[in-house]
Amino acid sequence: MIETLEITPVRLSDMVAERIAAAIMDGRLPAGSRVRDHDLAEQLGVSRMPVREALQRLQRVGLIETAASRYTRVTEVSPRIAHATRQFSGHYMISLVRIALARMDRTARLESSHAIDAIITRLDAGGGTGAARRELQSLLVDLADNAFVSTMSGDIGIAIQRNLGVIPLPFDGPGELAESYRELRDAMLEGDADAGERIIRAQFDIADE
Repeated sequence: MIETLEITPVRLSDMVAERIAAAIMDGRLPAGSRVRDHDLAEQLGVSRMPVREALQRLQRVGLIETAASRYTRVTEVSPRIAHATRQFSGHYMISLVRIALARMDRTARLESSHAIDAIITRLDAGGGTGAARRELQSLLVDLADNAFVSTMSGDIGIAIQRNLGVIPLPFDGPGELAESYRELRDAMLEGDADAGERIIRAQFDIADE
């Protein structure tokens, strides 16, 4: 079951999309399962319209597939899509690092290092690597402070999170990822975009070009 939503000023269909996406990613809505807007609307305590809009959004990013008058269901993530997502994610993160560092002064870089330290602290305390990767991506989107990136980041983040959840990534242990994040923190503190790129490439197993 998906919990009833509490209404906030955030666009309702986006809240619905995030709640459905979360259910897909944690297995409550497994791959291949049928979804019906009426059932989802009842579970979430909303009308069918925001649910339909949410399902359309999730279809655009690949979590939902629809055959007219036949079914609406959760997609399978093929190995091909998962590995393509890994490659894209690495380059996306590299772009975020470079965009962010191009606009950040020393004070901003110091603040970013504190934010990365907070993620590292959670990893050192046994936090999940998936959550840490999502936190870092969200942080870099904020640091980039780019209107286009901010607009697109929601859908991109949902697709990345879902697709990467089915394959192993380098530094999959909290200690290993924490050490890599310390290296990234230092690179960003020094404003070294080339070092940041090398670190991100290693995190996503992308060969140097």
